[in-house]
Amino acid sequence: MIPTNTVLAAPSSGGASLTQGLGAVGLSSLAAAGFIVLIIAIRNRSKLTRKYVEDRRYLAGLAAVIGVLFTIAGGTWRMIAQGTHDLATSTLTDPNIVAGVSPAGIALILTTLAFLPEWQKRLPPAFFGLGAGVSWGVAGAFWGILFKVIGAMLEKLA
Repeated sequence: MIPTNTVLAAPSSGGASLTQGLGAVGLSSLAAAGFIVLIIAIRNRSKLTRKYVEDRRYLAGLAAVIGVLFTIAGGTWRMIAQGTHDLATSTLTDPNIVAGVSPAGIALILTTLAFLPEWQKRLPPAFFGLGAGVSWGVAGAFWGILFKVIGAMLEKLA
């Protein structure tokens, strides 16, 4: 017979989550790991990156997700991502090149530059993808929704 004051340990109704398996990683640690993965993917020296990130579009997508991660991690990571974004947008907002570009227009242009061209090198799609990930958060509207969805998934990992 079980006494009535005994508490039996059981998992929560949602089951085990990924964060229980990883422990308390934190956004900054996740950003550091993402940065390392991005560098390895750009260099393309690993069998894993050659298998999963060979296509430049996947590399651009990885960079965009890491751009969102850097932005929500804050601190130095946010400054790195913001610097990349500012470098890309300073050219686009020059009145001699394109006058009156809105933040949503910048998000569209950076996303287009990241995903559509057939880049020969691996650095441009990563650079434009990282800038695009940051610009999604700045632009709002559809881009902001995309930023919030990716950010919420990444926060669940940390």
